[in-house]
Amino acid sequence: VTSQASRDDVPPIIVKTHMNQQFNDGSKPMIVFAEVSQNYRPVINAEVWATLESETGSVHTLQLLDNGAGADAFQDDGIYSRYFTKIVNGRSSLKVRVKSQDVQIRFAVQKKSGAPYVPGYVVNGVVQLNPPKPPVSEEPLEVGSFTRTATGESFEVKHSGTTPPNFPPNRITDMSAELQEDTVFLSWTAPGEDLDQGTAKSYEIRWSFDLDMLRNSFSNGHVVNTAAVSPQEAGSDEQHSFNLSFPIQNGTTLFFAVQSEDEQNVKSETSNIAQASKILPGPKAPGVSNPGMNLTVIVISVCVVTMVICFIVAVTTWAVRRRKISAER
Repeated sequence: VTSQASRDDVPPIIVKTHMNQQFNDGSKPMIVFAEVSQNYRPVINAEVWATLESETGSVHTLQLLDNGAGADAFQDDGIYSRYFTKIVNGRSSLKVRVKSQDVQIRFAVQKKSGAPYVPGYVVNGVVQLNPPKPPVSEEPLEVGSFTRTATGESFEVKHSGTTPPNFPPNRITDMSAELQEDTVFLSWTAPGEDLDQGTAKSYEIRWSFDLDMLRNSFSNGHVVNTAAVSPQEAGSDEQHSFNLSFPIQNGTTLFFAVQSEDEQNVKSETSNIAQASKILPGPKAPGVSNPGMNLTVIVISVCVVTMVICFIVAVTTWAVRRRKISAER
């Protein structure tokens, strides 16, 4: 079979797929990866499905996601991934199918910094504001309808135990926090019952003034009431807002983290630490609300004083001359 691009001036869309391991003893989950690109640029918003077939004939299908949650490390980087938890003994094959029936978008995006944006800081009790967060430049390009199929290498599983392991919910990695007045707004992507499959049973959210304490000793953080939060299916957007039991002072920074739990009461790892700061401009000192206006007033005052002095000098000189002329006559 000989194939070629339909147009010489349009780079082809390429799909590469693989597993994170070629051999597994059943104690650790496996991850399916599929990279979709065009001329080394990521293709996003595609529909990507993986088919994993064992040598005994059992078939499992997974929709791979590029949402920056679960097994996926970065959102919209063109690398779609998902945990594979239905592990069976023996050798299995991998095939990935990518399709896009609508016009999609290919992005050439500047590399984003992993550091969180901090709106300001406090020096000697005075709030200092940072410059606004710079925008990320994007170049959207159209990608037409397409379908692609790629085959990955086979992999082998040999269970070391008699029963398959119970995987905990996946670690939440995209939690974000925002403060509006005294209300805290949290958002994250829902984990699953087993890694990123299914629905978790509950959430445990804690906060602290100390980032290291929350990271190293999650259970010592202050508890947030999550009775009203019912976990959704893995991959869904989760949101929770609440008020703390005290007014949040200007210049305060709070840190938040979350753990999820499955039906067997197995907890996930602690999520990423989200921070939120209440940074408002401090009161302006009296008399310096408009430095430009003050400078103008000073310049005008100096000019007026100078003109008055010159006028007095001129009048005095004129009077002296008059007296001198009168005396000579």
